[in-house]
Amino acid sequence: MEKPPAPTARHIKVAVLDESELVVHGLRSMLEPHSAYVTVVPHRSGEASPLCDMTLYDPAGPGRASGTRGMPQRFPSRMVAYGWDCSPEAVSTEMSRGAAGFVSKWLPSRRLVWNLLHIADGRTRVDAWTGRDDTSSPSAEQWHLTQRETEVLALIAAGRANREIAEETNLSINSVKSYIRGAYAKIEVTSRSQAVLWAIQHGLLMSGDADVEVHQSRPMDLSARV
Repeated sequence: MEKPPAPTARHIKVAVLDESELVVHGLRSMLEPHSAYVTVVPHRSGEASPLCDMTLYDPAGPGRASGTRGMPQRFPSRMVAYGWDCSPEAVSTEMSRGAAGFVSKWLPSRRLVWNLLHIADGRTRVDAWTGRDDTSSPSAEQWHLTQRETEVLALIAAGRANREIAEETNLSINSVKSYIRGAYAKIEVTSRSQAVLWAIQHGLLMSGDADVEVHQSRPMDLSARV
């Protein structure tokens, strides 16, 4: 499967909502080698929102863990869920609420930066990697999906629109729709949100971005990695 298009190598500002000073400083230190591309700023709910490209929030963070789980409201930047709980249910809940993406707190720094740059480019990204294999879910092969159907489902789970899938797979838009209908029938879902949840549950999240190099000393060379 081809890798997703490279994001634009530009500097982005990321606000971190309602996290402790320890967490904010830890995230800053983690991303310091990539400071040419990302700046982390703290943000407290109830205070003026900093100018930023996106806001990271923990769905189970302070003020949301006890009955108010979910995305905060009335923030001008794109909201991106950033949590330890990467279960299919947690991911599906936040994406259905309109989050621009879901990124795991387990992600290594380069992979996190790669995802954030994609989101800043206007794409929807889900990367719920936890650093360990999940063998509890049945294999997608049990549903007798073709290679193309599997590929299309993985791209749907990665947030691609039908037009983007057509461009990345060199298929016509009608062929993409046909593969989607065939896959939906086999896995017994009727909507895109259900397909995303199914793909997450069965290990079809795209994870080919983990080896992307991000260098502080020179502009990020992404063109060779498309």
